[in-house]
Amino acid sequence: MSVSLHAAAEWGETPGAFERAVEAIEQGDIVIANLLFLEEHVKPILPHLQARRDHCDAMAGVIADAAIVKLTRMGTLDMAAPESGMRKLIKRLRGSSKPSSDSGESRMRMLRRLPKILKYIPGKAQDLRAWFLVMQYWLGGSDDNIEAMLRFLLSRYCRHEGWRGGEAPAPVEYPEVGLYHPDLAERITEDAAALPAAEAPKGTVGLLMMRSYVLSGDTAHYDAVIRALEAKGLAV
Repeated sequence: MSVSLHAAAEWGETPGAFERAVEAIEQGDIVIANLLFLEEHVKPILPHLQARRDHCDAMAGVIADAAIVKLTRMGTLDMAAPESGMRKLIKRLRGSSKPSSDSGESRMRMLRRLPKILKYIPGKAQDLRAWFLVMQYWLGGSDDNIEAMLRFLLSRYCRHEGWRGGEAPAPVEYPEVGLYHPDLAERITEDAAALPAAEAPKGTVGLLMMRSYVLSGDTAHYDAVIRALEAKGLAV
């Protein structure tokens, strides 16, 4: 199995980056398109995704421009179908689209709840459940979740029988807001007592970090700042 990753931010800066992304789409059996919102990113790649859509095992568009999401084709789930039963079901499950102060938190709770609800609806709903699970894996953001997402997609949609029916762990859920320290056993904790206790610190410093960096393990820059502050006798 070969897995390749391509960042749209590099297409205009790194020579050959866009061409490599196009080649990967043309050869990919399972294509996942995420976080494509800017017109300068969506417009050039969209025709290549459209051309590959009906010839790959599955294509998943999640957390992206509507034109990208509509390219989703996973088993019986076809997001391009006009007002299909699946699309209507999604709208009903989403509820009101009116913004509110807690709309973000409500949607995250619903995202975690939907796969559990859809698990008991037979037939086509299982592919819709798979799409929501892919989104949940991706938002989880850790190496474990990304690996599990790939295993999950292969187990359901790969054309090669040897890959079908495998086991994939459920998405690991992490708190939306939590605490981080390089000495923690887990990536994020909600328990302040789990943080290492400093002995007679000169003061305390709080750092605000991006959750996605912590979950992905891309924390070397954060860790260096924390260690430097601790070396000065400060609690972090």
